[in-house]
Amino acid sequence: MSARGARSRAGVALLGACLLASALSGCECDGREDPTRDAGALPDGAPRPDAGMFNPDCLTAAARFLYVVDSSDVLLRYDPEANTLTSLGRLACPTTSSPFSMAVDRNATAWVLYQDGRVYQVSTSDVSCAATSFTPNQSGFEVFGMGFVSDAPGSEAETLFVAGGSTLDISLGTATLGFVDPALALTPIGDLPGWPELTGTGDAELWGFFPDTSPPSIRLIDRASGATSTTYPIAQIGGGPGVGDRAWAFAFWGGRFYVFYKGELDATTNVWQLDPSDGSVVERIHDTGFRIVGAGVSTCAPVDLI
Repeated sequence: MSARGARSRAGVALLGACLLASALSGCECDGREDPTRDAGALPDGAPRPDAGMFNPDCLTAAARFLYVVDSSDVLLRYDPEANTLTSLGRLACPTTSSPFSMAVDRNATAWVLYQDGRVYQVSTSDVSCAATSFTPNQSGFEVFGMGFVSDAPGSEAETLFVAGGSTLDISLGTATLGFVDPALALTPIGDLPGWPELTGTGDAELWGFFPDTSPPSIRLIDRASGATSTTYPIAQIGGGPGVGDRAWAFAFWGGRFYVFYKGELDATTNVWQLDPSDGSVVERIHDTGFRIVGAGVSTCAPVDLI
């Protein structure tokens, strides 16, 4: 697909997402909400499918935290200021598969992709799990990294972006950028120069951690084409092209990037912080004791250095 075609399709989809979210939740596209309508239900009182994905309510403190999940279904909260990992419990999603990646929406609901291609919604409050209507393997996206991004700086509307493809392509470092609309249909956008994990910000920026570039890097991604621009090398993690028992996750919080990375020779996941103000990279936690495969932070999280 050409960049022009991708940009056109993405723009139409974002507008459609806003309009559909408005119809479902009673929220205007400019963020105003109808106080007479329950944002989590249809007008007839029936539960809204996949409620929470486009809920603009960011009043809950839970939406301002950073969350991670490990390959053994343990959901944890990471506090970048205290530099602590707190276990919230073990997921009990109705599957025999294991987590592959995760994103967190503005309502502090975690969206967890399992290796079988199914997506579940998980409460970050009580770790309860519910299946979604997402259809696996859409457009060849067997698995993918993902992150919610505000549609515009400070906007209450957001879009779920994904980066992935066939499981066979992971070792080759080739992936495709796409987005998921409110009906949970996945639309490809463009090729990516690697297989990244994604994170979004309240400033409407989409970033990716590319563990398979030389050196590994954090890059700003054009949401309309998949092209990358601003790049921060993060060679300290010791990644790069290769296969083996590796795992990675990625999130932005408080003006800094956090990489959760387990290399082939690492016992467990290490936590790294990159400060874009000076490009400095520091290891925050060595050997967390977990094999972290997904990280998520809502667009309600702070975007400034704190």
